[in-house]
Order: sequence, then C-alpha cells, then structure tokens
Amino acid sequence: METFALSRLEKKILSLGIVGKVALTLTFVVLTAISSQVKIFLPFSPVPITMQTFAVILSGIVLKEEGVISQVLYLTLGILGVGVFTNGGGLSYVFSATFGYIVGFIPASYLAGVFTRKFVSSKMLILGLILADLSIYVPGLLWLYVILSRSGSVSLFHILSVGFFPFIIGDILKIFASFGFAKAIKRI
Repeated sequence: METFALSRLEKKILSLGIVGKVALTLTFVVLTAISSQVKIFLPFSPVPITMQTFAVILSGIVLKEEGVISQVLYLTLGILGVGVFTNGGGLSYVFSATFGYIVGFIPASYLAGVFTRKFVSSKMLILGLILADLSIYVPGLLWLYVILSRSGSVSLFHILSVGFFPFIIGDILKIFASFGFAKAIKRI
C-alpha cells in the first residue's frame, strides 16, 4: 500500500485548534448548503442535478476523515428544519426521493478523506474519489427505490434511469475537478 506524507498545507489544516477546525467544518456545512441551491430539475426525475457532491468530496479532501462531521451537521440541520437541502428541510424531508443521497454524503466525505490522506498517486486518488462519489448512490438509489415503489412496482432500470444515469457525466466532471484540487493541495 502506497502511503504518503501529508503536505505542509494538509498538516496545517489537521493541526488547527478547535476554533479553526470548527470554522472549517462550518464552512463546509455552508458550502454544501449553498451548492444545494445550484440545481437543475430534470422533467423525468425526482432527483435534481446539484453541486453538492463536489462540496461533499471537497470536505473530505480538506478535512480528511473529519469532513464527515460537516456532513453529519448538514444532515442534522436539514432534518431540524433549517432549509439547507435542495428543496428546504424538515423531518418530512426524510420521506423525499433525495434523502438517501444526502445520507450518502457521510461515507462519501469519509472515503475522500481516507484516500487523500493515504495516497498521492493519481490512480489511487481517482479511484478513491470515484468510490466516494459512488458511495452517495448506494443509499441514494436504495431510498429512491423505497420511495418510488410506494406507488407501485418499479424496475431496477427505471431507478437507474432517474437516479443514476443522468448524473454520470456531471459526476465525472466533479471527480476530475476534485482530483485537481486534491493534487494541488498535495503540492502545497
């Protein structure tokens, strides 16, 4: 397994005191909330295109495994009624078609953090960012299936057609943008 010493910038971020870590964590909560408002609704899908996955993966790249905290806070604030989600917030949001994707933000941030802490090679970083991105889809597609199947039988192809396939190109672009950001941080 290839391991790599953290860059000076990464060491500085990880050695921040409690105030600095709280400030960075809250920055990623806000960044995720703002990116949820950059949205394109698709007429055939209950899942909009947003920039949230980019913010989520960046939280892991910058904060490493502690980026999870920002995503847990984001999820908690949304459930408590703060309008941070794409369509608002509140406990009823748990029953929306997109809630599973939001749950997937937690493992995505963690995986992005693990891979950017441990690896420097382009191949491993891209693999890690792809896995981080895909970890959003596991709970996302499962929950989408639960929600859509309440009104009748739903095929796997239909779930993938409305909850995965339309997002592949955008996710590839976000992964490569995240990869560029991660490589830049590794050099500083």
